[in-house]
Parts: sequence; C-alpha cells; structure tokens
Amino acid sequence: MAEKMTLEQFENQLKELMEELFGSCSEYKGVFRSVPEHLGVMDASVIFETALETGLSPDIPYPIIHFHTTLAQKIDDSIVPGILEGLNELNTMVSAGAFPSFGCFGYYAPLKQIFLSYRLPLSIDALDAELDNVRFYLGSLYEQLDVFADYILFLCDDPNRMTLKDYMEYLDSIADLNNLEARIEYLEKRLGITDQD
Repeated sequence: MAEKMTLEQFENQLKELMEELFGSCSEYKGVFRSVPEHLGVMDASVIFETALETGLSPDIPYPIIHFHTTLAQKIDDSIVPGILEGLNELNTMVSAGAFPSFGCFGYYAPLKQIFLSYRLPLSIDALDAELDNVRFYLGSLYEQLDVFADYILFLCDDPNRMTLKDYMEYLDSIADLNNLEARIEYLEKRLGITDQD
C-alpha cells in the first residue's frame, strides 16, 4: 500500500504546479506567489498567491487552501461605486450565469485592490486527490483570468465605458477565444478604436 502524501509533500507539489502553469513561484512565510502574465487582449499580469490556513473552527479539522489573486491596485476612490457595481455583476455571472467558475471578485478598500478569492477545504487523508482538485482549479483559474482580465481593466479605466453585458456580447462574437487577433479586432470595433486614434 502506498504511503499517504504529507502536507509538506503537497506543498512541494503545489509549488511545482504553479511553476509549470505560471512560469515561476516564490515562497515567503508559507505563502506561494506567482505572477501569471499575458492575460487577455491587454496582455495583463496579476499577482497570484496561495497558502494553507487552519480550519474554519477548532471543531473542523480540515486545513483550507486559500487562493488569492490581485487583479488591480491603486484604484481611484472616485470610481469605487462603479467598480463595486461591475464586480457585483461579475460575481453573479460566475456564480449563476453564463460563465460558471470558481471564487468571488471583490474590492479591498484598505489597499485599494480588486481581487479574486477562493478557499478549498482539504482532506488530510486524500491529499493526492486534493492535488488533482487544485490542478483543475488552477487550470480553470487561468482561463477565467484570461477571459475577465480585460473587463477588470475596463472597470479600472472607466466603469461606464463597457458594461458586463457588452463585454459578454463581445466574447460571444468570437468563435475562438484563443485567437488573439480576432479578440483584438472585435474589441477595437466595440470600443470605436481605429488606426487613426
């Protein structure tokens, strides 16, 4: 019978997985950090961090793995109401709408940051299987960030410039989301950008 994976082995595997998916991974005081790049049409970068936390209460023994992605920083106070409205729409979309995915988008006022957060309880007795769950999540996270990074940047530039409905119609108009040239062309048309601008 194979030995069960330890939490230390799990964390080592997690670090390797982040390096494989995002190109690098550093560690500081138990927090792993990567910087996924080249997201969306705007070629955005984000800060992705993950760490093991204790259970929700002493009666719940399972540790929790917390995934935290910082999508934008130094948000101007004047656009916060529009940011909050856009993030609320986005959360509805990912939790009950046309693009189901994991986590919740939010705005953290003390640091003026837009983030995406997701917590997953881990079974100590099945860390091999949990690593598969983490692998699936990270793959879907990359897709989620690639699709919505541009929308977050539009919100930060001007929350009134493009609604989430307009953005989703833009995504629907592209048959192949991996075709970057098509995405740029359709986006420029939607925003009224020409070569002369």
